[in-house]
Amino acid sequence: MTSMLPPTRDLPPGRQARIRADLERAVRGRRSRRLLVPVLAGTAAVAAVVASVASLRPGPEPVPAVQVTTSPPVETTPAEAEPGVPPDVVAAIEEGCARAAGVVGRAKLYQLRREETAWALLYADNESLTCDLGQAGVEYRSGIRRVNPRWLPGHFSVEDVGAKAGGDRTRLPGDAGRPGYRTAAGRVGSGVAKVTISADDRTIEARIVNGTYAARLYYPPDWGVPQNDAGPVIRAYDSGGKLLGTSSQMGESCYFEPDSGTIIQGDLRGGRDRCQVATPWR
Repeated sequence: MTSMLPPTRDLPPGRQARIRADLERAVRGRRSRRLLVPVLAGTAAVAAVVASVASLRPGPEPVPAVQVTTSPPVETTPAEAEPGVPPDVVAAIEEGCARAAGVVGRAKLYQLRREETAWALLYADNESLTCDLGQAGVEYRSGIRRVNPRWLPGHFSVEDVGAKAGGDRTRLPGDAGRPGYRTAAGRVGSGVAKVTISADDRTIEARIVNGTYAARLYYPPDWGVPQNDAGPVIRAYDSGGKLLGTSSQMGESCYFEPDSGTIIQGDLRGGRDRCQVATPWR
């Protein structure tokens, strides 16, 4: 479904300093334009993560303020083909995010987002990583979740669904003026052409590339994560606009690996009889 990303290799002399300088220039201009140069290589710093991760559970789905009725073409550009992202930067992000998350071995970059914040979605052998790049003076800050990337629980998976308060609420050094956001990311099967994220009477469309989807809903710097937050609702559609599934239904679903019989999603105590067979990813 995608081409392989370039192999990890060491940065040539002087490249680290140039990447750092590019990042500093990009961050200074981030408020008025999209980042033109991705983030940097270097030593990962350790910092406290101020985040509130919302759990997926069945409940009333918010009604989107904007009803999406059409299905745009699926993006198929591999991550390394994004303009301005040279192979050594890809390698640096993979190495830095894996180190920040404590992953042993290589993490592969699947999406690189350059918007109000710079962040990346990566997968390792048994983990998914959502990695913030160059925020609040920290080069790589990565959340991690254990997954089995060989299999999908139906048409799509949910690897990350969380929220971070705006910088004026967190009051961390370097966070002032930074937006708050909700994050949603995961994998999709070949039949999925569109994924939407709905929360707080807003709906946005996720970017689909490399068999994954990723999106962030942004909020003002003084935004705080609501108490008892149910998180966003994620919906997947086919190319004809047919709804294939929602994240709200996942709490009631159950899937198992066909080769081992291991339940990959659902109540393990309920047994496999009520489960469906998982589908291979990619």
